[in-house]
This record gives sequence, C-alpha cells and structure tokens, in this order.
Amino acid sequence: MAGPPGAPAPGRRWPRRLAAVAGLLVLVAAGLAVHRYVDRRPAESRPVAATLPTRPVTRSDLVSSVQATGRLGFAGAYQLVGQAAGTVTWVPRPGDVVERGERILGVDLRPIPLLYGALPLYRPLAPGDSGADVRQLERNLVELGHAEPAGLTVDNSYTGTTARAVRRWQRDLGVDETGRVAPGDVLVAPGAVRVGAVQPLIGQRIQPGTPVLAGTGTGHSVQLDLRLSYRALVRVGQAVRVQLPTGRTVDGTVATLGSIVQAPSSQGQPGGTAAQAGGQPTGCQGNSCPQTVPVEVRISGPESRLGGVAEGTVTVTFPAETRRGVLSVPVEALTVGPDGAYAVVVVDPEGGRRNVPVRTGMFTSGRVEVSGAGIAEGAQVEVPTL
Repeated sequence: MAGPPGAPAPGRRWPRRLAAVAGLLVLVAAGLAVHRYVDRRPAESRPVAATLPTRPVTRSDLVSSVQATGRLGFAGAYQLVGQAAGTVTWVPRPGDVVERGERILGVDLRPIPLLYGALPLYRPLAPGDSGADVRQLERNLVELGHAEPAGLTVDNSYTGTTARAVRRWQRDLGVDETGRVAPGDVLVAPGAVRVGAVQPLIGQRIQPGTPVLAGTGTGHSVQLDLRLSYRALVRVGQAVRVQLPTGRTVDGTVATLGSIVQAPSSQGQPGGTAAQAGGQPTGCQGNSCPQTVPVEVRISGPESRLGGVAEGTVTVTFPAETRRGVLSVPVEALTVGPDGAYAVVVVDPEGGRRNVPVRTGMFTSGRVEVSGAGIAEGAQVEVPTL
C-alpha cells in the first residue's frame, strides 16, 4: 500500500536517518578533538599584577646619626662681682638684657657700665700702662664708637690716644673726665647679659669683691650628657640639628665637649638617653647607666627661630657617618629568605614581579643602602607596610 503523498519510499527511510546520525557524530567528534587540542596547548606566561604599594630605588647621600636628649636654656652663666665701694642706687630688673656700654648697676648715683671681655678690671689703668686688659679696654672703646679704628690702634699700650677716647666715653656717661679707669668703674662679662638675680638691694652698702648680679648670656644652648662610646663621633664646631618640644628643628653647633667622664647614675637622667637613629635607646637600663661626657650645643641664628621656646627638653642629632651617592630603598621593602639573605621584590612596568637578592649597607632614617646585580636607580620595589 502506498504511503501519503510526498513521503519517502519505505525502502530509503533508514539509510537517510543513519546518514544524519552519522553526520552528527562526526561533528561531535570533531568538537572533542578541537577541545582536546586547545586544552593540550601550553599556557602562556602572563605577568601577575602587583597589588602592594611600590616606591622607587633612589640614589642619594645617607647619613647615620647619634641622638641624645638635653636641656635647652640660655647660654652661659655669669656671676658678676663688683669692685666699687658705696651705696647701691640702681639695679636692673630680672629678665632685662644689658649690652655693651649700658648701665648694669648704679653706686652712689654713678652708672657702672658693662664692657665685654674675659678679664675683670683688676687694676687702675692710665697712660703708660700695658697688658691684655688695656687691649680689652681699647677694643670696647672702638666698638662703642668713642674711637675710630684708624685713630686708635687696639694693642697692649695705654697711650694718649687711649686716654682721649676714655674721656669721650666718660663724657657720654656723665662722670668725671679723668682719662683713667678704676676697677670699680665697670663690670666685665663675655657678652650681653640677661639678668637673673640681683643680689644687693637698693640702699645696700657694698664693698669691693661683693657679688652683685647673676645672669646668663642672651643666646641659647643645650646642655646634655653624651654616652662615652659616642664621644669619638662628636667634635667641637660640628653642625648638629636640635628638635624642640614643638617639633620644630633648628641648627646648632657643638661649643664644648667634655673630657672628664661622669660616673654612671642609677637614676635615669634626660642626658643619659643617647640612641642611634632608628635603633633602640641606649640610656639607663634597670639600675645601670652608661658613662657619659658633658656636651654644650649652641643654637645658631636669632632667638625668633625658637618660636617662643626658651627652655625645655630637646633632642640633639649628631651626624656620625655619611655614605655619598648610594642606592637605597625603604627599610620595609626588605624581605629575608630562609638562608637569612636579603632581597627586594622588583615590579616591572608591565606589572610583573621578581625577587631580587641585594646586599645591605647603612641603615638610617627609615632607609637602607642596597646593592646587587639586579637593582638599579628608578626601579620600583614593593613596600608592604606603606
């Protein structure tokens, strides 16, 4: 019996179906072959993007340092002894600053001016005298404008020219113009005096040799005790940095360096806390303190640089060693391998990371000197703790 119109002949139905199934199997097999071919290809090497902060390797000078705490105050301590006899008629106020030529005391209504120098006026001076005290007097006369440098030779000889300059000075003070100078006529200090305590009262009778005034210089200095083991790193005239209680930093210069070792104290004093920058404190530990030597640091520049700070505890940094033109990285960039060797992780511009062994040098101020075949200026290194 014939089938419906358009239907395939009964004898050809299965071959066509088999052909379709066979074609499908061929496509599936081809797909599997392609899949296996792709899976078996070696994977391409792709850089791993850096996820940690980086910093460049820099070339600069590194300076190691030693730090010590000290006490900021006015430079110098003066105890002035008068040589005049009489009744005190005028005294300065504590805190006053007296400069060269200005009145520092009054006795019997006579002004006693301040002169600068190292020698007290211990004898009367008159024409014909000679000595270092004459030179000191002549230098003050020139500085006060009572003699021209071209007219008065500052030397050890008290000449007629010196006497004429003295008379001009006496006229300016309003005292008798004798051309001679007596020990009680002046007080001498190394420089300007900031008045501390005035010992005689107005109306009090004084005699030669009576202490009349205690004071300081007008500049500032830091007194500190430096650990004996650091003494070889410090020298007189050395430039240092002084950090004030406010955080401001000013320049200073080592003025004096003691040679007498101070005995250790069981009490922790501010000066006994010297430490290397970036290291651990090296001051008193438990009941023992290191031996120290006294150091004075003069503050450079005008008082205004201190920002109103006149006294207080400060930190002084002494440069100890300089490494010039070396490569360095932040200390946090260092990694340590199982063998104890140092390395850094260098990050390529494409983001690739590689471990580069380095040799370390000076550690200071949060940075470390590095060198090695795979390290170069400008390279970016990972710094995990940034």
